[in-house]
Amino acid sequence: MQRADLDRASRQDLENPGLEIHPGADRARRGAAVIRAGQPGSVSVTARPAGGAQDGEARPWALAEEVPVGVLLNSVPVAVMMATPMDLEEFGAGFLIAEGHLRAGDITAALVFPTDRGFCVDIAAPGVDPPPARRALEGRAGCGLCGMEALTDLSLDLPHRSRPRPDPDRVAAGFELLDRHQPLRAVNRSVHAAGFIAEDGTMPAAREDVGRHCALDKLTGALALRRIDPAGGVAIMTSRCSFELVRKAALAGFGGLATRSAPTGLAVELAARAGLPLFARQGAGVVAFGA
Repeated sequence: MQRADLDRASRQDLENPGLEIHPGADRARRGAAVIRAGQPGSVSVTARPAGGAQDGEARPWALAEEVPVGVLLNSVPVAVMMATPMDLEEFGAGFLIAEGHLRAGDITAALVFPTDRGFCVDIAAPGVDPPPARRALEGRAGCGLCGMEALTDLSLDLPHRSRPRPDPDRVAAGFELLDRHQPLRAVNRSVHAAGFIAEDGTMPAAREDVGRHCALDKLTGALALRRIDPAGGVAIMTSRCSFELVRKAALAGFGGLATRSAPTGLAVELAARAGLPLFARQGAGVVAFGA
C-alpha cells in the first residue's frame, strides 16, 4: 500500500458524523513520522548486514517508531504510554475504553497534538469523571501494567457476559485477512497488529503498533469512533495472549479474542470468568480455550 493510499484510508476511517476530530489532529499525529521516514510510524536508519556471508554495504533500514503518548480524559492527564505515533485519537479512545474509564458512546471529540518529546491525545467525554488514581510510571510498549503504581491497582475481577461461540472457521480466516492489513509491517517487519473479523467475514478495521496491547487499544478506538459494535466479532492479534489482553478485550466488549500464539494459564482463567471465547492459531486452524 502506498503512502497516499494509507493516508486516504485513514481519513475514510475517521469519517463519523457523531465525532469531532479537531482541525490539525490528523496532521499532528502523522507529521513527524512522515517527515522523518516517508511512512507513518517508521523512521529510517543506516545499517550494514554483518556476519559470515551477510557482510555488505550500509543501506537504509526502516524501523518502527516508539514515542511517549500522553492520554488525557477531559483534559485531565490519565497515563503516559509508549506507542507508535499513528492512529493516536483511536489509541486514546481505545485505551480509556479498555481500561474501563468510559464507554464508546461517551466520546464526543478527540484532539491530538505534538509535544516536545512525543504526542498527547485528549478525549472529550462530557459528564465522565477522570479516574481518581493515575499511573505514576510510563507504560512501556511491551507492557500493559508497568504504569501502575501498586499491585493494589490491579484488578482481575471482570463482569461475566454471555457470548455466543464464534465460528472457528471464521476466526481462522481472520488470521489470513489480518496478514493483508498490515502496511506498516510490510515496511519495518517489527510491529504487532490487531484486526476485527466481523460476523460477515469481513475485516472493517485493523491497526498496528510496536506494542501489542497498544494495537488492541487502537483497534478498540477505531471501532468506537466508527460506531461498530465489537460484540459482533472477534479481535485477531499477531501476538501471544497474556491476561492483560483478555482484560482489555473483555472490558471493550469484544465477542472473542484470537492470538497467533497460545495463551497463558491466567489468560484462560480470566477469559472463563469473563465469558470471553479465546482462540490460538494452530496450523491452518485454531484451538479454542476458555468460555
